Formats: sequence, C-alpha cells, structure tokens
Amino acid sequence: MPGGLPPYDRGDWDHWTDEDGDCRNTRHEVLVAESQIPVTYRDERGCRVGAGQWLGVFTAATVTDPGGLDIDHLVPLANAHRSGGWAWTAERRQQYANSLDDPDHLIAVTAGANRSKGAKGPEQWRPPNRSYWCQYATAWVRVKHAWELTVTPAEAEALQEMLATCANPPQVTTTGETAEPAPSPTPPPAPRPQPPKQDLYASCDAAAAAGQPRRQGSKGTGRGFPAQLVPSARDGDRDGVVCER
Repeated sequence: MPGGLPPYDRGDWDHWTDEDGDCRNTRHEVLVAESQIPVTYRDERGCRVGAGQWLGVFTAATVTDPGGLDIDHLVPLANAHRSGGWAWTAERRQQYANSLDDPDHLIAVTAGANRSKGAKGPEQWRPPNRSYWCQYATAWVRVKHAWELTVTPAEAEALQEMLATCANPPQVTTTGETAEPAPSPTPPPAPRPQPPKQDLYASCDAAAAAGQPRRQGSKGTGRGFPAQLVPSARDGDRDGVVCER
C-alpha cells in the first residue's frame, strides 16, 4: 500500500445490494443479464438464479452452474481504493460496488480465474483468453475514467499493450502528474486515463466487417457487446441475443 493511504477494508464497500427492491441482489442481476439462455430460479419469486449458461470471458469457458461463477469487479475494489476510492463516501463506494450502468463493470467469470486475478491490475494479471484483451483493456480505461480513478505508469503501459490487440488499436492518454504518494493523509495527484477513441459502426455487420468480434448479449441491451461501437445493436428476433451470427 503506498504511504499515506488509509488501509483497504472490503467491508467498507457494501456490495451485492438489492437496489430496485425486487429481491434479486446485484450478483443475481448480473447472472440474469449475462446468461446466454433464459435462466431458471431456485425460488418462486425469482430471487436466486439456479441455472443458465454463461461464457466466462477470462477463460472462454462455458458454465451452466452459477455456483462455479464469481461476479468480478473489472477494476477490483482494492484497486479502486488505491486509485482514489479511499477518499469516497460510503454511499459512493456502495454505488461503485453495485453499479450496473456499464455492462463491463461487473461480469460473470469462472471462480478460479477471478481468484487468480484477485486485486491485481493489468500490469500484474491479464485474462488467459487473449481474444478478450482488447475489450478488457478498453473497459478498464472506461471504468477508471467514468469513476475518476487514477492509473500508474506501469498500468498505462500494460493497458496499451493489451489495446494493441484491437483491430483498430486506440491510444491511452493520461492527465495529471505522476508522483509518489507522500506519507500524509492526502496523496498527490496521479494520472487519470482518457477513454480510447473508438470507431462507430452503423450495424453489427459493419462492426464485424471491421474486425470487431460479434458477442452475445441479453434482452437486446448490448450487454457483453461494446454498445459504443455498435449503437444500432438490437435484439431483432427477441431471443435475448444481440449481434448474433
């Protein structure tokens, strides 16, 4: 932990809440949204997911038992803490820990891969599934920018290496000064990432023709497919999958 920062405590980040009061907490909301087939539930009210089908993007493994999945904070809570979240209010930390606004902020991944990743950034850990590197790095930058979190020079370099695997590699830029934290309660500023510039496509076919991989989503939301790349992605046949082949 850099000098001057308060210690990280996972208990300070209230996660798996039920924001909309439908009895389904954040973990199960993600499971429902990311399942490639309609889920079944363990109870009549539909509070807890019992089965479905998920693609664990870190390893490209298909999983049907949700017990084999963790819901991963793409930018881990401990990393967010080190990157500026240490100064947030309890309400802001809870919002971050449960946010469903960005489909890549919380993702269902195999438990083993998630525990291998832990709180590591891309300079220390990368998904074994290299085909996911482009989306992983793009989403990492997007999350950090949206939440005004900082990056280290090593982190930025690793992100750029992963973004080089994209069909049209974007560039990561940072703002602010790089400095070592001082032994005081207020660390100096560190760089913040700027979202990579991305091409926009008129349709899923156009995105695929440009080298962007098609991905499955849920309920036509574009979850699992970079919606900013394909603004017209829709579930035309209402089968719960967008940008399908």
